[in-house]
Amino acid sequence: MSGPKVVRIVTRAEIIAICEGHLAQLEAAAAQWRRVVERNAVIDDTDVARVHARVEAMQALLASEKFEELQKRVPAEIAFLNADVEKRAQRAADEAVSARKRAQRSLAAARSVAGALRDRGFDVPPALSDPGAAPAEELQAAFVAAFAVLSPRDEQQLSRQQTDLAAALGAGEERRTLASWLDGQAPASQDPLDERLEHAISELAALQPAAAESFRERASELAGTQSSQKALLIDSLMLDLAGARRLASERHSVIGKIKAVAAQLRRLGGDTTLVALEDSYLETADLRHLHSVLGSAEAGLAQLQKERAAEAGRRALLEGLSKLGYDVRQGMETAWVQNGSIVLETPSRQGYGVELGGDPSGMVQLRTVSFGGAAVSSEADKLAETDFCSDLDKLRTETARVGGDVKIVRALGIGATPVKRVSSPPAEEANHIHRRPNEISRSR
Repeated sequence: MSGPKVVRIVTRAEIIAICEGHLAQLEAAAAQWRRVVERNAVIDDTDVARVHARVEAMQALLASEKFEELQKRVPAEIAFLNADVEKRAQRAADEAVSARKRAQRSLAAARSVAGALRDRGFDVPPALSDPGAAPAEELQAAFVAAFAVLSPRDEQQLSRQQTDLAAALGAGEERRTLASWLDGQAPASQDPLDERLEHAISELAALQPAAAESFRERASELAGTQSSQKALLIDSLMLDLAGARRLASERHSVIGKIKAVAAQLRRLGGDTTLVALEDSYLETADLRHLHSVLGSAEAGLAQLQKERAAEAGRRALLEGLSKLGYDVRQGMETAWVQNGSIVLETPSRQGYGVELGGDPSGMVQLRTVSFGGAAVSSEADKLAETDFCSDLDKLRTETARVGGDVKIVRALGIGATPVKRVSSPPAEEANHIHRRPNEISRSR
């Protein structure tokens, strides 16, 4: 097939830009992961180092020019981070429920110890009188002091021999610390429905704290509800929580995408409005509005990427043809944009040239043309088409060597369509573009 052709140009610069876009998405997902897990205190330095190493591994693929592998692995890395956020949100909810149970046990123990002190005529420390308002350290010190005065006096006055004997008799038995004693205090029994509700609210709070507040208020209103109605009300609340939980996960994903698009726009010199959006705004803004913001930003990014790809494609094609001897002149890139096509003179066959048309970010049509003043000969037309086919093969080989690709989408055979006749190229003075030979598809 040596007649007119339609090709798709993929330059090295475009491939690198695609890979950099993937990395921007991964880095945004990693930052989003860290923000959520740090807020919930379910992270340590080892976790951070591991995620950092995963990101660095993808960056190394770009540095070693393993472009295809990078494009395959980055989506999997982002999926891993999103799944890990979900797991850690559950872990944060588990820990929140456990902390609440410990607090309830501590309150129950404080009330018990305070009662014992009163029964024996001792003053009750403020921390035990109002344990809910006391700092943890103060409450702990109050427990220690209370145990000291509540211990039997004769036990405090045991002789060394008696102490040793008691130790020998108690050998092998578990010695309980104050902390273990507190853990062993059973608070008032909690309804399993209440515990399930509390866990669901805590899980939502791990992803979107602001969204959980209204559910906490609704849950607190159920405290005095009769048991016959409470189960139904909790079921209704759980359904609402499940919907809010799904929306919180969706918001997490949308925020990550917005931040990734913002990073790419900033790198390409596009609109930087997204960069200024605060996390507090993203956490509370209407989700439909965030989808709209993301859609507009993605459209702007796609347009900018298309323009850059078209620039790189025009540059790569003209540089390659210039190296093969075609008459490439300064300003032809601009002329191509303005007119939709340009014509270059062929170096090896007088009276013939090649027409380049179309958008290099999409499809480009290449075809042999003859100039109006040249004698028409079907044999000469076929030879000119054959020459250009050979040149195109050389161009494809060189483009591939430097990491790009010229894919033939459609091609007609020699003589399948008449060679197009065009007017002679303009004879104005122009400087030829001089490119470095190995820069056919490298970005400037």
